[in-house]
Amino acid sequence: MSMSATTEADVDVDLSRYTDGPDRYVNFAREVLGIQLAAQQECILRALATNQRTVIMSGNGPGKSFGVAIAKLAFLVTNPGATVLGTSGSYSQYVDAVWRPMKQLHARLNERLPVDLGTPNDGGQPTLELDTDWFAKVVSPRDPGDLEGRHAEAVLVVIEEADKAYIGDEHFDSAGSSITDANDRMLAICNPPRDEANAVYERLESDRWHRIQFSTLESHNVRVDAGELDAEKIPGITDLSTVREDWEAWNGEPWPGIEQARRWSDPDDEAFREDLDERWYRRRAGVMPPTAAAAHRPIERADVKAAWEREPETVTDVPQASAVDVARSGADDTVAASVMGQALPIRYEESGDSHTAQRDDLTARFEGDPDHPIAVDALGEGSGLADMLEERFPETIRFGAGNEPSNTAAYYSCWEEGLDLLGDWLANGGSIDDRKLYEELLVAARTVEFEERHYASRGTEVLKATASKADLKDRLGRSPDRLDAAYMAVWARDSDVTAGIPTATATLGEGDESDERRAFKQSAIGQALQEYQHRQRGGRFDR
Repeated sequence: MSMSATTEADVDVDLSRYTDGPDRYVNFAREVLGIQLAAQQECILRALATNQRTVIMSGNGPGKSFGVAIAKLAFLVTNPGATVLGTSGSYSQYVDAVWRPMKQLHARLNERLPVDLGTPNDGGQPTLELDTDWFAKVVSPRDPGDLEGRHAEAVLVVIEEADKAYIGDEHFDSAGSSITDANDRMLAICNPPRDEANAVYERLESDRWHRIQFSTLESHNVRVDAGELDAEKIPGITDLSTVREDWEAWNGEPWPGIEQARRWSDPDDEAFREDLDERWYRRRAGVMPPTAAAAHRPIERADVKAAWEREPETVTDVPQASAVDVARSGADDTVAASVMGQALPIRYEESGDSHTAQRDDLTARFEGDPDHPIAVDALGEGSGLADMLEERFPETIRFGAGNEPSNTAAYYSCWEEGLDLLGDWLANGGSIDDRKLYEELLVAARTVEFEERHYASRGTEVLKATASKADLKDRLGRSPDRLDAAYMAVWARDSDVTAGIPTATATLGEGDESDERRAFKQSAIGQALQEYQHRQRGGRFDR
């Protein structure tokens, strides 16, 4: 098979523009695929043409994944007999971010060229075969041996999300065994690693690897919005308004302007700041976070202190949502709390596990309230009390801290979702007046951090807490019952769980929630709607 050089007017085309020189892949993307390239994507394509090994470290949003998809297809098509292998720290993420765009580009190419360029096969191991021994395929990161010893006219191995935990030295070593001559290439793409222990760090520091670093603050659309570039915006690339919103949400400061933000985010600038949120360095600045970077904490100590010292400005007449944390033993307390605007009173506390008596007491507390969502800790011993309250209060929500959250694209479980929503409530003017709740919140602020983890079954990175309720209990010397009731109450109000059904957060498949509703919530538009609602409430998380 050969690529035709004729047009409708039968005009000769100089194929060397796509087979030789530092701009060969840039020319292919522009002239054959007809793509408007961002400067960062041009940089990736030139690096592929001129360097045997390239590591690309970048923040999110400048278009690097699409640039890698272009690079894979350009390399495959313009090097007859080539083998292109791709893997990632997350197999499903690689399929979404690189393989699917590559398939779309391949379809575009088939429309523009009068030749048969094969058909992608998504079954099992995704493969695009142009001819015998001329193909591209995706390799699972769990099988690094599949990257070993490939021999072809030209070999390209791409390791996407090279900073993730699934990628280790064995992946780089296996892939490196396929890079044997001047025609072979290797690309490693990563967000900045958190520390030097990461496998990609050695490649970032190695003279053997050509290093490229991108900041989202220099992305095409940011520069267009800032008036620095007179061009059309490119779909799919982060814009200035998103960068500004992330700065304010993550760093808790007013936007300083693009030039100041760049200086504060550049380690080579004398004005570089080391106290910004870790997410800002990794996702937007595209640099490794300094040791002094602020960890992502769902609850901030300063917000807890402010909530303890201030009077609420807005208090509703009736509860907007309530929650009951159920005692598991005689040593624990059953605690009920309600969120009432910017106030969060503890409305009931009783030691021990006499749940029948507690049912009667709680009924007396809640029966004068209009119907409103009441989240009840319904795991284990708490299930019986939840059953009893559900008979009296139709909007009872059965809650489990370790169960699937309402916003599955953002959080690992209801524990993380509830803590983050409580942190938002505190930051937005919440007020507390219970001494034990204050103590428990301070311990949570010192103990709980969030880290990003890729959840393969959901195809996204989610926030996972570094500490559990058991960790807080060890630090406190008692169970954090008031904290549990507080975050559950805010969660019942501010998550998108529907009151009156045995929660969508419990376990998928339980309760009366329709399949259609669950499918919508987990769809791209459903997750986008949840994120928008969270932003409207002043939420600090942005995925």
